[in-house]
Amino acid sequence: MTNYLAFDQKTKNLIHSRITFVAKQLGLQKEDVLKHFGHLNKDKLKISEPTHLERFIDHTNLHSHATSKDIKHLCGEAIDFNFYSVCVNSSRVPEAVDNLRGTDVKIASVVGFFLGATSTSAKVNETEFAINSGATEIDMVINVGKLKDLDYKYVLNDIKSIVDCGASVKVILETALLDEIEIIDASILSVLADAHFVKTSTGFSTGGAKSEDIRLMKLVVGEEREVKASGGIRDFNSAAEMIKNGATRIGASKGVQIVDQERNPELRKPKIVEKKPKEQKKTETKQETKDESDMKDILYMLGFGATGGFIAGHILTKWKK
Repeated sequence: MTNYLAFDQKTKNLIHSRITFVAKQLGLQKEDVLKHFGHLNKDKLKISEPTHLERFIDHTNLHSHATSKDIKHLCGEAIDFNFYSVCVNSSRVPEAVDNLRGTDVKIASVVGFFLGATSTSAKVNETEFAINSGATEIDMVINVGKLKDLDYKYVLNDIKSIVDCGASVKVILETALLDEIEIIDASILSVLADAHFVKTSTGFSTGGAKSEDIRLMKLVVGEEREVKASGGIRDFNSAAEMIKNGATRIGASKGVQIVDQERNPELRKPKIVEKKPKEQKKTETKQETKDESDMKDILYMLGFGATGGFIAGHILTKWKK
């Protein structure tokens, strides 16, 4: 069964208008830029079927506190579940290579992670280290600030410099920090830089993958480029929703849980946690007794003033006991 993602005219018109804007920012002719977006002449795009999700998954551990033991465990799970790849920080690539030797599991390394604000030369150095160490895919973070500055020549060069290093490149847009226009423009720049993927998120910012962002990114980049959904994808239903909107790769630390839920639909049911009814605090309104009132009056006349009420209550309580 072939699945499709349909264009709506409003989105297609918006993409065309943004291509015009990006071309102007780069000093290029619109016609030259449009050559990279022939899919805009179509009414729909082919997308993947959400089955055998293990082959969509980049099994991920990007925590700064991840240890060698954690990386070994990650790689073991990737082998056991036949995940497409593991995704690790660049310093952990040599360990991933050792742990995955003789298997079909690919190795992806993040670059410029997770802010994307390092210099292009720093990103290139990190990319070269990762590739020389055995990584075949690079997930790079764009310079979000430069994108918002409309410094599109910088952003384009930043991405292209990593692409030119030779590995398959996924461009992390950090969509939670972008509006619709910025997502489109960043995706256009990724295509012009000849990147292989656009990717939603680092998983370390203010939000993660959203199906509507996946759909928009796919409509911009077309069938020749791919889209990776990452950030907050923890179950089968979420992963399947991303694929139905155009994702061809899922970045997740919960890959085992996702695949278990695909293989056993019973596990997809949300756990029902019975909440104990909150105990309502009894609010007792203390009514002043006649004895208390009389004693307050006596104490007031003896010169105790406003403290008389407190003393009266204390004395009567002790007396009642």
